[in-house]
Amino acid sequence: MYKIRSSVKALIIHNHHLLTIEKQSGDNKKYIMPGGGQDFNETLSDAVARECMEELGVKVEAGRLLWVREFISKNHISDQLMDNQGHIVEHIFEAFLKEIPEKFEPKQPDSTQKAVVWLPIDQLLDVNYYPKEMIPLIQGINSGNGVLEVYVGDIN
Repeated sequence: MYKIRSSVKALIIHNHHLLTIEKQSGDNKKYIMPGGGQDFNETLSDAVARECMEELGVKVEAGRLLWVREFISKNHISDQLMDNQGHIVEHIFEAFLKEIPEKFEPKQPDSTQKAVVWLPIDQLLDVNYYPKEMIPLIQGINSGNGVLEVYVGDIN
């Protein structure tokens, strides 16, 4: 039986920098917002707080829901077998650090997580930030001209 996975991401901006997780799989390095799957009986905002504690080692407060993004793998990965297809509904929240540590110490990092990195928002196009389609939305929030449309669609 196929299931839809509900997940969260935390958009954390400070001094025009985006807080990201550096992930590496083989030679492929990419940067993403912290976050992950929502647990059963867990609110979305509680999931944001838990995931940030696991991946960043810090307490955050979830703010407003900014965007809902879907990832339907069959629409983006052409050679994927039916049994491996996934469907994720990602809720992206504005989030705020309770305090900014000198060094991030993740409590339960993902196996592919290598570092916690502040990336300059004006340089996101210069790195392998995932998903690239979100960069203009992030830049809009950073400049105060954020997009009002919440559902951003099935993007990779």
